Amino acid sequence: MSADRYFGLALDASPSSKYALKWAIDNVFKEGDHLILVVVHREVMEGGQVHLWGKSGSPLVPYASLIDPSIQKAYQLKWDEEVLQYLEEAVTVKKLTVVAKVYWGDAKEKICAAVVEIPLDGLIMGSRGFGTFKRTLLGSVSNYVVNNVPCPVTVVKLPGPL
Repeated sequence: MSADRYFGLALDASPSSKYALKWAIDNVFKEGDHLILVVVHREVMEGGQVHLWGKSGSPLVPYASLIDPSIQKAYQLKWDEEVLQYLEEAVTVKKLTVVAKVYWGDAKEKICAAVVEIPLDGLIMGSRGFGTFKRTLLGSVSNYVVNNVPCPVTVVKLPGPL
């Protein structure tokens, strides 16, 4: 019997993030693992949970609550059908324990904080695939995280044309 494994997955609405979720479900997770979705909002919505949890991030939100529209609204979660389908597969087929931790602020800082606070055995995140010029101007969240967290990080790129 193996020990419990806790993996974080940085999730936003980007195609690379959704692909990383599907890739991780298919290639990384084993039955009984814990999947902690790390969601970081740069924008603050009026009336949301940011007023309670803005500095420390939300408490861990269980999967059953994540699919509740009122909870999604309170935490500014905008799951599309594809993400909901992947999460359902993670819970029912892979038998993962799925929870989310929501932060507000700078993505690279908050993702690094999540790794330490939760703590995580590993982190999976998508790559937007910026070229050198855009990466220089905008910075790379994945590069920053890889170099500043104490656990292994897997950066998943969208597949290119074959």
